[in-house]
Amino acid sequence: MNVNQVLNIVLLSLAGLLLLAALYFASKALGARSNVHRQAYNVGQVEAKRTSQVYWIRAAFSLVIGLIFLGIFAVRPLFSGLGSAAPEPTLTVPAVDVIPTEAVATQPPAQVTAEPSPTSPPSSPTPAATAEPTATTAPVTATVSSGVGVWLRGAPGTSGEQLEWLLDGTIVTLLAGQESSDDLLWQQVLTEGGVEGWVARDFLSVTEPSP
Repeated sequence: MNVNQVLNIVLLSLAGLLLLAALYFASKALGARSNVHRQAYNVGQVEAKRTSQVYWIRAAFSLVIGLIFLGIFAVRPLFSGLGSAAPEPTLTVPAVDVIPTEAVATQPPAQVTAEPSPTSPPSSPTPAATAEPTATTAPVTATVSSGVGVWLRGAPGTSGEQLEWLLDGTIVTLLAGQESSDDLLWQQVLTEGGVEGWVARDFLSVTEPSP
């Protein structure tokens, strides 16, 4: 039994008791009024009239209060219906793990620097032999491209802890970890805020490195 049901029972009970009290006082007032003519002295008649008036006042007061409680009982469902007719809008985030995705760009192959052959003559160095050392490869980044965003999870899998909601267009750094779980390939990433976690690879678009 909820609070509304208990309140309805209390209001209806109070209204019934007050209406019964009004009938009781009215009957007492009628009885006192009939005693007016039975009194032989004026003092007794005045006292009987006063008693009748007191009972009439009590009956009227009980009737008014009972009708007020009865009116509250009748009007409450209308206000409850108005309050529930327009619920506050709630923001629902769709489950990203079931959103269909487009083909994901694959990670570009690492550049291979040609090394000089040990049998090449030292007198005629080739351009590959005299090439400058390759600079350190920049971290590979990717952009969240699911349409609405994706959860950064603490472990690979749809049941992993939800660490942070990454909006669509968020840039993350790809780490070395890759695992398969729940029919998805999960990529270990690092956010710009320094949070490390896992994202389904289907929701990442790898950024092509600058030449």
